[in-house]
Amino acid sequence: MPCETENNRDKISTQKKTKLDLPKGIPPLTSLYLYISGSCNLACKHCWIAPEFKENPENGKFVNTEYVKNAIIQAKPLGLCSVKLTGGEPLLHPEFKKIVDIIEKENISFNIETNGILIDKYMADFLKDTKKKPFISVSVDGANAKTHEDLRGVKGCFEQALDGIKNLVNAGFRPQLICTLHKGNVSEMKDIVELAQKIGCGSVKFNHVQEVGRGDTFAHEQGLEISEIIKLYEIVEKKIIPESKINIFFDIPFAFYSIRKLLKNTSKCNVLNILGMLSEGELSLCGIGTTVPDLIYGHMKDNNLKDVWCKSVGLTLLREQVPEKLEGICENCIHKDFCLGTCVANNFFRTGKLNAPYGFCEQAEKLNLFPISRQKKNKKNLKKNF
Repeated sequence: MPCETENNRDKISTQKKTKLDLPKGIPPLTSLYLYISGSCNLACKHCWIAPEFKENPENGKFVNTEYVKNAIIQAKPLGLCSVKLTGGEPLLHPEFKKIVDIIEKENISFNIETNGILIDKYMADFLKDTKKKPFISVSVDGANAKTHEDLRGVKGCFEQALDGIKNLVNAGFRPQLICTLHKGNVSEMKDIVELAQKIGCGSVKFNHVQEVGRGDTFAHEQGLEISEIIKLYEIVEKKIIPESKINIFFDIPFAFYSIRKLLKNTSKCNVLNILGMLSEGELSLCGIGTTVPDLIYGHMKDNNLKDVWCKSVGLTLLREQVPEKLEGICENCIHKDFCLGTCVANNFFRTGKLNAPYGFCEQAEKLNLFPISRQKKNKKNLKKNF
């Protein structure tokens, strides 16, 4: 599942300077994931949110702008440092610019996940003129129109996405290109990196299909095997990254990272410091709340965000179980205190348990592909041998 890729050093230093309005034992709320649109102008086969398809904003599902304003104001004393605007397609929101202005007024950093279609020159210039220029990710799932549009479901969206990226580049941005790998596009990885370099992207991130929402069916039809993903990661590390002029990221659990990559600043989903708000104002673990109502903790219409963050039964349980009570291979992994089970939302969707092991790692262990050197029991056995 798409996760935030960011370094928290600046957040931590900011928090140290500000006394937070939090009870003892409650972690800071550093990020709000705002799923401001429950609609999308594409119909992607792999989407884990599965928003309703809308070619234009009329009659779409969009978050009340006042909810956004109130959520940010209420979250700031709890440690809020950044906001992610996502969806559906966030730029479909009829008051998208007003939402950006609210974020700007509150002096909060933000980033945007988009399919790029609605980023014309005027939108790119508007984003360029913000005080805290956002980090922008644009989804492109192939090196050509056929591959991209077979997955995204709308003719012409490939060139529109590339135009959106070019508009951002012309405005001074270096957007990240995000590509979800599957059987239909895996042979194009090198071409996708070359395309990203050519049009001015600053980085490429390769994800794999998650078995959530529409992606649940697509993963079984077109998803890659665990062994294939591990081999692709090795290819990326040994061949594609050394030849690339831009940064390349590959979605794989920390236990499979090379030592070289572990020594770099690594990014993760900081699930214990995040709260999502869905398109109708629900407060949720993240966007998974659109599919799993059990992970909705309140509503901006009825609840104060601080009360939800500090007193919600669901969030209390999350803090009790992750990472201390993670099960299976995650319990035995040396990275569990940092990794936090990789994706709690995915784990819950698959098993109904917050502390379930990550499915990728669980399957890798069964196939004897999980690195022995990253297992705690192995470390104990090594000590006994000495």
